Amino acid sequence: MKIVNIAGGLGNQMFQYAFAVTLQNRFPKEQIYIDTQHYHSIFFKRFGSVNLHNGYEIDKLFEKATLPIASAKELRCVTRYIPNYVLSRVARKLLPKKSTELVAPYSESYCVSPNVYTEGDRYYEGYWQSALYYQDIRDHLLDIYSHPMPNEYNSTMISQISSAESVGIHIRRGDYLKAPEFIGICDLPYYQEAIRQVKSDKKPHIFYIFSNDIAWCKTNITPLLEGDEVTFVTGNTGKQSCWDMFLMTYCKDLIIANSSFSWWGAFLNKRSPRVFAPDPWINRDCRKDVYAEGWIRIK
Repeated sequence: MKIVNIAGGLGNQMFQYAFAVTLQNRFPKEQIYIDTQHYHSIFFKRFGSVNLHNGYEIDKLFEKATLPIASAKELRCVTRYIPNYVLSRVARKLLPKKSTELVAPYSESYCVSPNVYTEGDRYYEGYWQSALYYQDIRDHLLDIYSHPMPNEYNSTMISQISSAESVGIHIRRGDYLKAPEFIGICDLPYYQEAIRQVKSDKKPHIFYIFSNDIAWCKTNITPLLEGDEVTFVTGNTGKQSCWDMFLMTYCKDLIIANSSFSWWGAFLNKRSPRVFAPDPWINRDCRKDVYAEGWIRIK
């Protein structure tokens, strides 16, 4: 039995669920579960959590994501059952790990952790954001992460984006503006250089801007796109925000931010786009295999 902890926003959930799929492929005779306990605790239902965003979304969005959810009894076999996100974070720091627990340090979030594929009962907690985990099962993940039926707005957007020399630009601001690990990476010079490289092919591009700060983009990104058609994607908010990611998968080219949301928009894209990504991905001295094969890194 192997159980993978799921926590965080949609992008992180997709990495953790995809990692569970890699375990299913590696250990076809073992039962693979996912742990979603923190999304269903009284604490989360009553107060919510900035770390858990819109709750567990995989089962609501992807009908082919059918890995079973571990019960309290199954969890107690391999880890401490603490159905409260905040208390579980404290316990992780204070209590010794059980022999069945593999808790990947943050420094291994973007590379393949050593001894990750071992026989026997195991509980996995980590981010698993290395592209090396998923390159060989990309077609399988494309199938699992097929998006649901779009509403009228997104259906129209899919049609427009698919029929154009479309360039998706994802700009994440908000919480990234104050996070030390992300400050100074996806700033204006990064987007200037990526846009310059996109436009060097002299094609008549249409740029689609995805962001949680459209006002900033209109002031700062629009001047970089002078002479080109620009569409600001504003129809997806709240629990519909996932559709920005799905729309990215239809773009001909992509300029992504250093976020898991951006990463999946690029990795699931079926048009074999040019993907421009920031290098470094984070302000941390650790190994980073986050870039999928063929992505263009912008220093």
